[in-house]
Amino acid sequence: MFAGAASFAGARVGGGVGVARAMPPTPTTRRRDQHRRRRRHARGCRAVGRNGADDGARAPAAPGGYGFSAAGFLFPYHVGAWRALREECGLARDSSEAFAGASAGSLVAALHCCGLTPDDGERILMDILADCRTNGVVGRVGGVLERALRRELPPNAHELCSRGNLFVSVSTIRALSASEREEMKRERREQGKSDASNVMFFTLDGELIDSFDSFDDLVGALLASCHIPLYCGWPARRYRGKWCVDGGWFDLAPVPPNVDNPVRVCGIPLLDAWRKAGEDDGAFAPDARFWAGWGERPLIAPDALGGVPELDYKTTITWALFPAGDEELQQLVRLGREDALRWARANGYVKNVAGESILEGVA
Repeated sequence: MFAGAASFAGARVGGGVGVARAMPPTPTTRRRDQHRRRRRHARGCRAVGRNGADDGARAPAAPGGYGFSAAGFLFPYHVGAWRALREECGLARDSSEAFAGASAGSLVAALHCCGLTPDDGERILMDILADCRTNGVVGRVGGVLERALRRELPPNAHELCSRGNLFVSVSTIRALSASEREEMKRERREQGKSDASNVMFFTLDGELIDSFDSFDDLVGALLASCHIPLYCGWPARRYRGKWCVDGGWFDLAPVPPNVDNPVRVCGIPLLDAWRKAGEDDGAFAPDARFWAGWGERPLIAPDALGGVPELDYKTTITWALFPAGDEELQQLVRLGREDALRWARANGYVKNVAGESILEGVA
C-alpha cells in the first residue's frame, strides 16, 4: 500500500476533504445530536484520584471519535486496538463516538458502526486474509472483500452507518486543467526546483463519505476506499461517477470532522519518518495532508507515547503487502491491543464496574 502511495508522490495532492451527503436533512440533524451527546459525555467525565475518590476536578475531554488508518493486510492490528477500546474504555456498540477510516481502517470502522463485535471482526477479517494467503492477492482482493461484506454486514448496514457515526475516506482521481498545470510549474520554478516542468496530469482529491442511500452504496464506498491497483484489479474503481483509489493515499488516517480530541490508530511506526521529513518532500512533507500533524495529535501506534515497536519496519511493510501466517496475524492483534492499552493508561482511561469510561489520576 505504501509503495503504491509513493508512486503518487510526484503528483500534487490537492483539494480539500469534502463530506458527501446523499440524504441532506436527516444526517445533519443526527450529526448535530451526536455532537451534543459527545460534548455531554466529555463534560460528564470527572477526574478521579488514585484512591478512587472523586476530587471534583474536571478531567480532559474524552475523545469524540477515532480514525483508523490504511493498513494493507495489517488490519488485525486494528482489531486488537478496537478490542482494547471496547474492554478498557467502555466503548459500546451504540457508542456516540464517530469513526472514520481509510482502506482497511474503513472496514473496522464500518463493522463497529454496524454493531458487530471485535470477535466478529477478527473472524471476518481473518477469513479474508486466509483466502488471500491461499489463493493469491493479485486481482483478487476486491472480490474477496466484496463477498465478505455482502455476506457479513446486516441488511440495514447503510442505515446504521448513516447516523453521523461513520466517515469513509476515498481518494478520487481528477485531471488537472492546463491552467492548474501552469500554476504548478510556476510554483516549482519559484522554489528553484530543477524539474519544474515535470508536472503530472492528474491529482488526488480526498472525500469523506458519511451517508449511504443503499446497501450497495455502502459496499461500494468501502471497496473504493480499499482499492489498491493490481491487488483489486483495474487501476481505479468507479464510485458515484468518479474514479477512486485507496482512501489512504490522500489521508493516511482520517478522523471524523467536527469532533473533539479525535484519536488516530495506525499499525505502522511512522513518527520518526514524520519528524525527519522536510518541507521539500512534497506529498510527504510534515504538513502534507497525507499525515499532517502526525506527531502532534492523539495517536495509537507502535511508536506512540514512548512505545518501542516489536516489529522492524521491513517486517511491518512486508506483512502489510502480503498476508502473514496465522501466528503472525495473532501477534498483530496482540500488538494493537497493547498499544491501545498504553494510550488508554497514559491518558488515565479506565473502565468502571458499570462499564462506563472514566478518567483516572489527574493529580
